[in-house]
Amino acid sequence: MEIVILVSLLSLYCDITDAECLVVSPVRLVVKYGDPASAKCTSDPPQQMGWEATQGGVGLTDNEEKFLNWSFQRVTDWNIKPTCFTESGKCHKQLDITVYKLPDFVSISYRSHPDPMVEQHQYQLQCLFQNIAPIERLRVTFYKVNTGGEQTELGTQQNSKYNIKTPVNGTYTLDFTPSRDDDGTQLWCSAMLDLGPEGPQPPPVMESDRLNITVHYKPQITMSPGCFSVSITEGDTLSINCSAKGNPAPSYEWLLPQAAPAPNTMEDRSVVTITNMVKSHSGEYTCIAINPLGNSTCTVNVEVTVDYLPIIAGLAAAAIVILLVISCFIYSSYYKHTRMGHYQLKDMLPRRHKNKHVAHHNGMDQSSM
Repeated sequence: MEIVILVSLLSLYCDITDAECLVVSPVRLVVKYGDPASAKCTSDPPQQMGWEATQGGVGLTDNEEKFLNWSFQRVTDWNIKPTCFTESGKCHKQLDITVYKLPDFVSISYRSHPDPMVEQHQYQLQCLFQNIAPIERLRVTFYKVNTGGEQTELGTQQNSKYNIKTPVNGTYTLDFTPSRDDDGTQLWCSAMLDLGPEGPQPPPVMESDRLNITVHYKPQITMSPGCFSVSITEGDTLSINCSAKGNPAPSYEWLLPQAAPAPNTMEDRSVVTITNMVKSHSGEYTCIAINPLGNSTCTVNVEVTVDYLPIIAGLAAAAIVILLVISCFIYSSYYKHTRMGHYQLKDMLPRRHKNKHVAHHNGMDQSSM
């Protein structure tokens, strides 16, 4: 029991002594492999001090000043632990130093190389890096950028459980399920060393080359305005656009009503055109877009209607013509009859002359009386 108490008191005394006797600044130092490094140890009151280190060590020095510097022009020891100490080792303080190195290269690839990818299939991307330290400070991020330039972060991975100071090689993986929108997308990964506020700001980053991917997917009909019933007037032209998006590019098949004539089609058969539609051409028009991954079907039910307005107008015009013919016939017959009839001369005279003749005749009759 007494021994335990004594050890505890000694530990407490050493901690108090370290805290009171020596102060190392900076408290934490981050240095790139091969770069210079320096720190300062301060003692109050002044006393003999030294630095114990595999690089840049300083023996006990009589120093009237309160501080003693440690420095080295090219740090190459991954496990370097500079420690400031006093005479007899009564006080000592270790510098917390991190030596880092960016990777020699970063690359992205598939776990098993698919060429091309297929939509909705899962693949494993892998980000490889070589000679990086310390690995517990490494953060790997996967990205994609589509053909429109829109960048998306796919995921970030970090394993802080490692406690390896020397450079290592490694691989981080990420599951990736492409969609048809990912066709033509670029993938890449970045390796960032997050060394904390004492490290370089912003944190150093190395990116891989970009990986261009091709995604195969079954056709999807993109016709506008889409699959729905349509009504067309007899005599008009029917044009159906069955354009589909797919990779590989789809081929097309058409199923038409039995009475429909052979259509005029474009070379890729995505558009059919039928002129002078008639009532018997009504029915279902089905387009099938096909590639090795599947097919897409659309069925634009076409109903051919008769426009009665021209018929009514035609009948009205015919009725008017018939009425005109009848009118002309009646007028012609009446006019002919009146020209060939018998007339009295007095009926042909003008009314004024006729009145005078009547008055004269009446006068003669009175004189004779």
